[in-house]
Amino acid sequence: KDIAKMAGVSISTVSRVINGTAYVSPETKERVEEILKDTGYRPNSLAKELQQNKTN
Repeated sequence: KDIAKMAGVSISTVSRVINGTAYVSPETKERVEEILKDTGYRPNSLAKELQQNKTN
């Protein structure tokens, strides 16, 4: 939510940038990626596995 607010985009747009699941304009993608980098964001792989019901 914080990344989306900082970038001025929806949470869904940030999710699409992180997951690469759908088209995001190059300008928006670059802005979101820059904020992700600046904030030190790292995806939580355990949370993603739990969401997908794929735990080891």
